[in-house]
Amino acid sequence: MRCLIAGLLLGLGGCASFSALLPGSSTGDEVIAKFGQPAGRRALAGGGEVLDYPREPAGLQNWRVTLSAEGRVRSVEQLVDEPYFAKIRPGMSRGEVLLTLGVISEERAYPNLQETVLSWRYRDFGSRLMFFNAHFDSSGILKYASRSIDPITHTGGRTR
Repeated sequence: MRCLIAGLLLGLGGCASFSALLPGSSTGDEVIAKFGQPAGRRALAGGGEVLDYPREPAGLQNWRVTLSAEGRVRSVEQLVDEPYFAKIRPGMSRGEVLLTLGVISEERAYPNLQETVLSWRYRDFGSRLMFFNAHFDSSGILKYASRSIDPITHTGGRTR
């Protein structure tokens, strides 16, 4: 029962965990059996496939499973994390940022600034709930990235 509740709270469905997938050993069929159909699926040049399993808007995770041409798990990546935030650079297109970080938590338009902000909810080094924000100009080019404390889950520096 505890396992089921934890899985529901994490949005992972039961006790299945992406960290249990073994690159080189687990298969694409096993991934789909454990986690269901992916929200996004795209073929790779030369064979293989990418499966996206977002846990946003409130799940704090966007998982990407890359399969080899033989259908075996090549890699399992959590996209909403520091190494992926470091890849985000001014001048990237909206599509490039979405491809890097996956499904967003929020999108807000600021007409006076001629800016659209895409945000991903994440846990900052295991403690604070935060947003990573990508600020785009009216042509869809990234101006800059920022971070902010998640205002819904924090009040006066304390988590509700």
